[in-house]
Amino acid sequence: MADKQETNKNTANNLSCSLCAKFVKILRHKSDDDTDDETEVKCDDCGSDDPVVALCINCTLCLCEDCNKCHRKKNKTHDVVQLNEACLPMATGGAGVQPKEKVPNCTKHPKNELEYYCQNCQNLICLSCSVKEHVEHAHDIVKIAATKHRNSLVKVIDSVEEMCENLSKAEKNIISMKDNIQRQVKQIDKIIDEHYAEQLTKLNKHHLQLKKQLQDELSQKEEAVTTQLEGIKSVQVQLAKMKKQREALEKIPDLKVLSKKKEDIEKSMKEVSDKYKTLNTLPVETDSIKFVPVANPNILLGQLFTSAHPHTSEVVDLPHSIGYNTKVDFTIQTRNCKGEKCTKGGHHISVELKSVTGNVTIGEVKDNKDGSYVASFVAGEVGDAKLSVSINGQQIRGSPYSIVVGRNYQGINMPDAIVNDNGSMRSPRYIAFGKDGMWVVADDSNHCVYIFNGQDELVKKFGNNGSSSGQFSSPRGVAFDSDNRFYIVDGGNKRVQKFSINGNYLLQFGNDGDGKLSGPCGITTHNNKVYVADYGKKHIAVFQTNGQFCTSFGSEHLWGPYDVAVNTNNQLLVVDWSKHCVATFTLDGHYVGKFGTQGSGRGQLSSPCALAIDINGFILVTEYRNYRVSIFDKSGNYIDCFGSNGSNAGQFSYPWGIALSPNGSIYVSDSSNKRVQIFSNY
Repeated sequence: MADKQETNKNTANNLSCSLCAKFVKILRHKSDDDTDDETEVKCDDCGSDDPVVALCINCTLCLCEDCNKCHRKKNKTHDVVQLNEACLPMATGGAGVQPKEKVPNCTKHPKNELEYYCQNCQNLICLSCSVKEHVEHAHDIVKIAATKHRNSLVKVIDSVEEMCENLSKAEKNIISMKDNIQRQVKQIDKIIDEHYAEQLTKLNKHHLQLKKQLQDELSQKEEAVTTQLEGIKSVQVQLAKMKKQREALEKIPDLKVLSKKKEDIEKSMKEVSDKYKTLNTLPVETDSIKFVPVANPNILLGQLFTSAHPHTSEVVDLPHSIGYNTKVDFTIQTRNCKGEKCTKGGHHISVELKSVTGNVTIGEVKDNKDGSYVASFVAGEVGDAKLSVSINGQQIRGSPYSIVVGRNYQGINMPDAIVNDNGSMRSPRYIAFGKDGMWVVADDSNHCVYIFNGQDELVKKFGNNGSSSGQFSSPRGVAFDSDNRFYIVDGGNKRVQKFSINGNYLLQFGNDGDGKLSGPCGITTHNNKVYVADYGKKHIAVFQTNGQFCTSFGSEHLWGPYDVAVNTNNQLLVVDWSKHCVATFTLDGHYVGKFGTQGSGRGQLSSPCALAIDINGFILVTEYRNYRVSIFDKSGNYIDCFGSNGSNAGQFSYPWGIALSPNGSIYVSDSSNKRVQIFSNY
């Protein structure tokens, strides 16, 4: 192999190759002034004058044909390029050299052809540009650069085949979908025609039914009106005869004749008078015939509402009192003008409940198709409410109805808590609540009083058997006043003692003078007055909160008053143990009435001994001998009861006192079970 320096020496007059700037190019390109047919090039490996056909980039050697073959075998990893790929071919016609393709000339060097491609500038350049302006840039021979560009573009265009294939599939799918749409439209069009024909048949049938129903209604109304008119006409004819008889009598002076006609006239007059009194002069029918178009496809054209007379129709099983947020059902029975039950449905019934604040709840109505309807509603507010029931836009008889909405006292079963002061209670009696949830219970057998806080925790227990101030003998009734001071009925000592919320003794009264008590039991306060149920004297004794006696009343109506409470109408309710009822008085002592009878049935009482009234007027009564608590609305209508005889939770053994906490929980003193049970699951 020739020495590198020799090679350089041999090519010292030549320009550097643009493929590699690290060695001196050994190719001398033909200039415009060169008249030689061939460029003088020698093989760097053997030094012969054989034509150079290849260039090894790694060794920077020009190789003849033989050396090229040998070099490729020895150096398989070298980058050897043919001379016509590495450099522009010489303008010779020698063996192995192809005539070079005509290439445009450089604009900066017009004599030079654009032989190279600058990768940095992405432009075609000439040989002079490659060693001057672009000397530090990477170059490719034009054909090599073209090959690279072509390969790159081929890769880009390869995705076209995939896109063409995808578009072809999409086109087929869309055409198929279009065909499906057309096919489905034809099918649906046919179904629509069939459905139209079917509905048209139903519509014609319903049309005929409505027409017949309308004619039937007309016949019914005309028959009723005609019958009524005939009755009126009959009476009118008789009255006309009586008028003529009166005119004839005025012309008869003979007493004998008058005497004979008297009996006939009186008989005729009585007959016509009786008919007149029983004659209904108001229209027996309504002129209400209403057709309401309905969009419901099941009803087709609409509904024809025929006559049901509102003034003879009625509601059935409508409760006087209902629980808050509880569904209520009742029945509406429609009747015709004669008061007879309607046997067909189709009437327009509306039900609305108006609360005390003016909010209106629309009820639901189910048509039983037999002239009766089941209506239901849910009251969303506590307090007095008005229920309106209308038929074909007219209020039914008795509507609107007054209803009391209160807490739901139905379904009370198990207590939420039981209090017995760790078993120390022996016979708890009456209970009362003060402010902040504080409550007091009197223990008859322990002759003491328990004070609990709002968390049902014992705060204080005080008192013992005796007659001194602060001592007790069988304490019973308990009540708080507006100043949060409480009063204890000291039954055995026949007096009332007053205490501060801490249990400090303040005063006593009822043990002497005009207000002397004989057998005091229950007690309540209202507007600076203290009302005491005196079982011994069978009356209610009234005192000032300072102990001064005011009056007494009720002895003519009471047999055994046991407890008292003021209701929401500012009336005094008295539990009568002996009469097994609850009596009502005005606060100044006038008797109003009573509810309850002896027994164990619904609404009956057996030895009631205490009562409590909630903020909506509902009345809760403990029944000593029925072992339960009965619940009534403010009008005395029975609602429900809970409890039974026993010692399990929720059962009672002679229940006595009862009170309602500020949050509405029910506290019941279960005397023989020696505990207080607390119920709040309603």
